[in-house]
Formats: sequence, C-alpha cells, structure tokens
Amino acid sequence: MGLAPDTLYSLTFKEFGNAVRGKREQLEGTERSNWERTRWQTAILLNVHVKKGSKVKPKDLIIFPWEEEEEKNSPKSDGWNVFRALAKKDNG
Repeated sequence: MGLAPDTLYSLTFKEFGNAVRGKREQLEGTERSNWERTRWQTAILLNVHVKKGSKVKPKDLIIFPWEEEEEKNSPKSDGWNVFRALAKKDNG
C-alpha cells in the first residue's frame, strides 16, 4: 500500500480497512481500464480488415461483467422521461 511502517502501525482497524479497500478499488480500476483499452485496440485492428460499410464496435467483441452490472443497475430512460420527472418534482 506504500505506507511507512510508523504510519501503518498507527492506523486503527477501521482506517486500515479503508486503506485496503481504497487500494483494491484503485487496482480494479486500473485493470478495467487496461481491459477496455485492449478491447478498443482490438476493434481498431479488426476494422482494418472488415468490408466497407461494416464496423466492429468494441462492445461487439465482449461485454465485461462490470458493464453488465452497470446496465442492470441503470434504468433505461430517454431524455424526455427524465425531463418530465424533474418537472413533476418541481411542481409537486
């Protein structure tokens, strides 16, 4: 985690847990970024070899588990539905 020994030993259990959690989230973010970059590069390389008019999108190659979770958690709504919901909130 990059902590000096005196800093490490002065942490409470809660602070140590927060530091470990933060480091893990940082590493997961780096891994996700690396995988998404690899997918993007692969899509670019494949697009050179496909017929004109067709295109390979990065998400056509693979959808990662964290993207599936984001799609499940985010409700499908268009801009008008959001606008109507905000208008109702302001009026009511």
